[in-house]
Amino acid sequence: MRIERIGEVEVVVFDNLSQTNMVKHCFTTRHGGVSQGFYGNMNMGLARGEAKDMVLKNYGILGDAIGFSKENYVTSQQTHTTNVRRIMAEDKGKGVLRDRGYTDVDGLITNVPHIPLVIFGADCVPVFLLDPKNKAIGMAHCGWKGTGERMAERILQEMVDAFGTQPKDVVAAIGPSIGKCCFQVDDLVVELFRENLDFAHEIIFDDPKEVGKYRIDLWETNRRLLADMGVVNIEMAELCTMCDTNRFYSHRKMREDRGVMAGVMELKG
Repeated sequence: MRIERIGEVEVVVFDNLSQTNMVKHCFTTRHGGVSQGFYGNMNMGLARGEAKDMVLKNYGILGDAIGFSKENYVTSQQTHTTNVRRIMAEDKGKGVLRDRGYTDVDGLITNVPHIPLVIFGADCVPVFLLDPKNKAIGMAHCGWKGTGERMAERILQEMVDAFGTQPKDVVAAIGPSIGKCCFQVDDLVVELFRENLDFAHEIIFDDPKEVGKYRIDLWETNRRLLADMGVVNIEMAELCTMCDTNRFYSHRKMREDRGVMAGVMELKG
């Protein structure tokens, strides 16, 4: 993992994905766009309340910097589900340049080149998946609910079913999000993880600062879900969004007065 600066644009990129030379990808930071005020300045969220033309300029700036096919961005419509949508050629532009036409989608998969898949985060875990054998990609938004309900496993299984993906071949990356250093939770969250994950005891810890509270390691949970399916090549950013609000937006720290980052990946032709 490395942080790259291309002009004013600052992004997080992953070595294992870059080394395949099969995709263009990044996870955005706050730096490089034209957003103002508490959105400043690379807000990628069209539903955050900022003027649409400002956000569209950010998409254009990012596309120019990374080389994304700017007319073809397709976005998720995140409501903390484990729903995955297969994106086809006819979906190009949905969610950015034209109406999305679908709701409640937290994961996107495709084997169509030149379509940048976009998911959003401001503490939630972005998961990048590349199947280099079958030339297919997946992007997942894994908040605490999605993580606890095994979203990373779900989207990989969707790729297995749709494209014949073999998990051992997959190149995966887990992007910046809230770390166990900051992710304090209560019994309600803990119970979801204990109910759905047989390794929950390995990723839940007593909070050292407050009795009756816990910390959960979302990075390791998502890594483990992928690894248990057979994925070997997994790179983790290990960058906490709540710790570094100069670089990232954080819902926990900034609440609603913020923009949102985007994880973006596109298959090359």
